[in-house]
Amino acid sequence: MSFWAPGEVSQIVRAVVQAPSVHNVQPWVLEFHERSVLLFERWDHELPRHDPKGRNRLMSCGAALTNLELAVRHLGWETTTTLFPDLAHPDLVATVTAARMGTPTVAEQELYRAIAHRRSHRFGFDGAPLSAEEAREVGNALIGERVGVRRVTERAHAGAIAELCAYTAKTLHHDHRYLHELRALTVDRSKSRVGVPEDRIGHGLFGGLVHGGDSVPDVETLTALIAKECVFVVETVDDGKWDHVHAGMAIQRAWLTATHLGLAASLITQPMQLREVRAGLSERLELPGFPHALFRVGRATRVPKASPRRSFAEVVRENR
Repeated sequence: MSFWAPGEVSQIVRAVVQAPSVHNVQPWVLEFHERSVLLFERWDHELPRHDPKGRNRLMSCGAALTNLELAVRHLGWETTTTLFPDLAHPDLVATVTAARMGTPTVAEQELYRAIAHRRSHRFGFDGAPLSAEEAREVGNALIGERVGVRRVTERAHAGAIAELCAYTAKTLHHDHRYLHELRALTVDRSKSRVGVPEDRIGHGLFGGLVHGGDSVPDVETLTALIAKECVFVVETVDDGKWDHVHAGMAIQRAWLTATHLGLAASLITQPMQLREVRAGLSERLELPGFPHALFRVGRATRVPKASPRRSFAEVVRENR
């Protein structure tokens, strides 16, 4: 770790741990090497009902990777990133190398500064709708390598999403293993650094999570809500681990862009865990790729507290 000063290590770790993750399980660990930082996926928090394929876990690692790159750029280094560089270590998601000295761009600095202010807004939005320029800027940030985006602008598409979300809610209401897992992931922020604090969980599918006591959303009401909000469908060209990481990277860039613009956002992945819902979304919206999430953006006067994060000792390990 001699290449990295202690202050630089702390700065990088602080940026990485603030990335969003599936139910705040923070599924990553870092190793600091000479001129490089290795990002590993941790498998000690599997979510068989919420993330049975591990897709969201890799998207979470992609979000952490975006923050990692921005932190190293902020320190004055140009970066080279290699995904899955070692087949002998399938948990090694990426290596970020400090290639040469280089001043970060204004845009990179803006995104880096937004890291500390990004929150998951799982509640309803208020205030004026997004301007065309704001929606365009966030949408452009979602487009990346292997990643595409479709903004929901047609009422028919909003209706299709509403029907699929309502179907998801009905299905999950009767899935006792899902509900048990959700209860286990709902934590007291004073007692646990992993999981979603009770005060951060919205109810109802669109923007929140489905709980046993929630009512199934009315399709017409939900359609109107989706049509009113700025909602993007995030998709990738394929459905492999590279795609999942790239999706997470693009989502985090867009989230930081929205934060820089003074906007609130949240990510909905729950419906995509039902195979028939994911396939239905692709068919009804005529998507060319594989959908991973609904990304909703709006204005909010309420700023949620930051969720708790793992300690330095849990995130950084000695080189193996």
